[in-house]
Amino acid sequence: MGSPPPRRRGRFAGEATTDRGKGRSALGALAGVGRFAGANRAQSTTLEYTLALAVASLVVTGLFVAAGDFVTQQRTEVVRTELGVVGQQLAGDVVAADRLVRAGASTQTVAVNASLPPSIAGSHYNVAVTHAGSEQWLNLSTTNPSVSVAIRIETETPVAAGAVSGGDVSVVYDPSGPHLEVRG
Repeated sequence: MGSPPPRRRGRFAGEATTDRGKGRSALGALAGVGRFAGANRAQSTTLEYTLALAVASLVVTGLFVAAGDFVTQQRTEVVRTELGVVGQQLAGDVVAADRLVRAGASTQTVAVNASLPPSIAGSHYNVAVTHAGSEQWLNLSTTNPSVSVAIRIETETPVAAGAVSGGDVSVVYDPSGPHLEVRG
């Protein structure tokens, strides 16, 4: 009869020759490559799309939560720092009023005006003068976020306990006490 069919290379490197021209690889059938060689069986593009959206949503949600916590922490630190700065300014004004009272032995009126910001980082704050034993303190606090800062004030003239809102305040000498007062 005639000569055998020519040997041809398969589609993939290392694949055996074709099986008598029927288009199937001798090793391909054994390796699971055949009629369904390029098919994505049991997968749906809708399912892949839905899973991709779910994963992307989780990642974005996680980023928003992490960024939100970071911003809240930064805002709290800014408020704490600014309350400290405002407290130091007011403590300096109280000490200045004390020096003026001591400099004029028969002083009847002393008033030191302090122009403080009405709010810090969008939060209103309060200033309270408190006493702990012989120590006098300025306590500055906000409610949103809940932050409080205490500044010790050292004066020879006593400072009356009281509270005012942030903004323009005055440190006034009351000779009837005799004491200093922080007034709003």
